[in-house]
Amino acid sequence: MTTGPGPANGRDVPSALPDRESRAPAPAAGGRVLRTLSPAECFDLLEPGGIGRVGFTAAAGVMMLPVNFAVSGKTIIFRTAPDTLLALYANAPVSFEVDRLDEALREGWSVLVHGRAHEVTDEREYRRLEGTTNVEPWADGARDVYVRIAPIRISGRRIETSTAGPGLAGHGS
Repeated sequence: MTTGPGPANGRDVPSALPDRESRAPAPAAGGRVLRTLSPAECFDLLEPGGIGRVGFTAAAGVMMLPVNFAVSGKTIIFRTAPDTLLALYANAPVSFEVDRLDEALREGWSVLVHGRAHEVTDEREYRRLEGTTNVEPWADGARDVYVRIAPIRISGRRIETSTAGPGLAGHGS
């Protein structure tokens, strides 16, 4: 393990810092390109709902826990039990990540949301979400705490087959 002042992975510091997008490299063999997604594209990918991971800082350190989720407006909704870490940290800064990958095609996308989680306590809003989001937890037991993540920042990337001709790779698609 390296304990020196530089990044442990050998990359230079600016490229290792959040909010520093690097230019996409030219497609690798097989014609794939890594493309940055717009916030609108990110929300379009999240819209169908599914399985994602909620990240938060707990007493034991950073936690990443899977949840099934729905999108309501421009917010992410999930349910949890009242005696879980997710409920305990339901009113805190969080990250939320969803990805879809096709390993055979070596293609896919990933969306990362930074925001604040809020337990839904308003009874009318609770009933509205109960009737409209269709978030059904896979785990047995009562999951009657609804949590809403209000995004502050959303970003995403997609790796896909390049449609650019020779010499145009890495300039968007």
